[in-house]
Amino acid sequence: MARSNDDLPTIARRVAAGQKLLDGVPAAQIASEMGMSKATVERYRRLLEQGGLDALRSISVGGRHSALAAADLNWLAEALKGSPREHGFDADGWSNTRVRELIRRQFGISYSRVYVWQLATRLGVSHRLGRHGP
Repeated sequence: MARSNDDLPTIARRVAAGQKLLDGVPAAQIASEMGMSKATVERYRRLLEQGGLDALRSISVGGRHSALAAADLNWLAEALKGSPREHGFDADGWSNTRVRELIRRQFGISYSRVYVWQLATRLGVSHRLGRHGP
């Protein structure tokens, strides 16, 4: 069953941030609470002023569609909310390299560093990727 775009993690986060802006919550507070940069929240403010919440819903990270099915993407988003240790890594934080390896192990697909970042952004979990080493 297809789900509405508002249910996608990235869009839901954008709309939630936009609603907070409309409610008068300061950008710095939204950034802190939602794990976003203040610059991103300010960009959302400009988009809201131009086109309301619909403008936030229509932002795209670009690129072609993922080879992963919707269920696979949901699995990945949930996996990245947990610890890398739950997936056999000897580390506490997610890195781009670890996510690429997880995707390769789980789905047999190799993605570039850039695409993994775009994918994490689209899934609303890019804030979970840090510079935690390999």
